[in-house]
Amino acid sequence: MHLSALKQYFVQRRWQLLIITLLLTVGVLLILLGRAFSWSDRTRDVELLTVVGPENPVPDELNLEFTLLENSEMVDSRCAEALNAMLSDCRAEGLTPQITASFRTREGQRALYNDEVRSLVQNGLTEAEARVRAAETVGAPGASEHELGLAVDIRDAADLTDADGAAVQWLHRNAWRYGFVLRYPEGKERITGYRYQPFHFRYVGSDAAEQIAELGITLEEYVNMFYS
Repeated sequence: MHLSALKQYFVQRRWQLLIITLLLTVGVLLILLGRAFSWSDRTRDVELLTVVGPENPVPDELNLEFTLLENSEMVDSRCAEALNAMLSDCRAEGLTPQITASFRTREGQRALYNDEVRSLVQNGLTEAEARVRAAETVGAPGASEHELGLAVDIRDAADLTDADGAAVQWLHRNAWRYGFVLRYPEGKERITGYRYQPFHFRYVGSDAAEQIAELGITLEEYVNMFYS
């Protein structure tokens, strides 16, 4: 093809070429935007897996949005709908679950911890012993999941003094279906740093909760297995 003919060909096809180029550009932008949103979702999911404990303090910067629940309790809005559904289904079985603790401020956690230390000292422990024991049950300020807004303590309203009532047992069997896990299971104290707490449940998202339940592991073990 002569040069003049080739030039004429491109002139005739210029609009087609511009349209093709535009479509390719839009396609690339859509791919990049899709990856950006995918990364945002993954970051959001990872935030739900934040490990908090004696050796893993609550992150300094948390952008929390809260939803008000029954009894003036509050939780991170990301878990509110699932929590309400879980409690509703539990009650539909004739049981009486009741939230007894949810989000706490750092100041609130400190006050609770100090009260527990004082109580233990009054029962014969030294100050040092009391602080260690309190940290294994209540949690020192900055080391409690309640400061994340993703953890709730739930007991059976039929007997709030019973830490392992019928409603709690139902939650042990079904919490994973709603994205929650029993956070401090029996026999895992050396891993979690906390004593067995049958009433303490933590939202981690539906996929993670199902895997943790199937494997019979803690959140620490799950994060080490899949996110280290």
